[in-house]
Amino acid sequence: MFEIKMIKARLLLGFFILLGFSGCSRSPIEINLLGETMGTTYSIKIVSDEKIDEEIIQHDIDSILVSINKQMSTYIDGSEINQFNAYQGSAPFQLSPEFYQVVERALHWTHMTDGAFDISIMPLSTIWGFGAKRVFSSPSELDIKSALESSGYEQLTLQLSGLQKLNPNVQLDVNAIAKGFGVDVVASYFSRVNISNYMIEIGGEVYCSGVNRKGEIWNIGIQSPNNINQGFLGIVTLNNQAIATSGDYRNFYMSEGKVISHVIDPRTGETVTDVSSASVIADNCMDADALATALMVMGKEDGIKLIESLNGIESLMVIRNEDGSLEEVMSSGFEFTSVQE
Repeated sequence: MFEIKMIKARLLLGFFILLGFSGCSRSPIEINLLGETMGTTYSIKIVSDEKIDEEIIQHDIDSILVSINKQMSTYIDGSEINQFNAYQGSAPFQLSPEFYQVVERALHWTHMTDGAFDISIMPLSTIWGFGAKRVFSSPSELDIKSALESSGYEQLTLQLSGLQKLNPNVQLDVNAIAKGFGVDVVASYFSRVNISNYMIEIGGEVYCSGVNRKGEIWNIGIQSPNNINQGFLGIVTLNNQAIATSGDYRNFYMSEGKVISHVIDPRTGETVTDVSSASVIADNCMDADALATALMVMGKEDGIKLIESLNGIESLMVIRNEDGSLEEVMSSGFEFTSVQE
């Protein structure tokens, strides 16, 4: 599994799919596929005028996701990422094409965010209690210092022959980008089998193509991070686009009266406290997934500045103020319909 299940994954989703079920006189076929993957769940809707073999489609999707899980899950013994994490050699570690693609894109966003997004964060995730062994207490300053010495993208070099460790203790955690990658791979599969109208959601990360059963562009609701009165912040329309959300309300625990979020600043080793959630719309889900986490770490000013510098990417950040109130901060091109709770 990629994430520790604290409550049912269905309650953890940052998005709720808003669909109508009425249609024209000739209603298209709608297929709903549900399953489990990456320590969470997936939900897929396919709309077609032609008959689709649901059993074959679900089998193929499950096969794709099982393969990705075996490559990138730190919860599977013998997975590719666990083999890399255990590797102590100085020569480049050969990666599968899929894992190479994820690492390459992750390092791209690491450089674009000045290290706010960093997949070499596993030592920090472990000491904060979000690794394979759950811990419900904050680490000491000495623990954080030690973990920082064993992490950092500067201690990795990606070559054509593989990924090289400059420090044998560096370990990877690709949880903040792998679900988005999984969504994109399933979308590529749909393109190969000529399915053009669909919605793919894995653990809250979404990609929508074409139209829904009503013949309309897909609408996705963004969940409010308000733990007291959860509801919708608003609804966005996705026209062949992806949306991903990261939030401090998804995976956390309480320690000494403080909320300990799973989102960690890889530059300081401390957990994020100022940003409650970040939603990113992009052309692909892998980028949206990585950037949503990066914005949580970067904060309001640096985060919005980055998004405004990127073409075709928009974001909504929810800032938790000292008095507990929530402040919505959007990039200039972010459009959504506000929903009153």
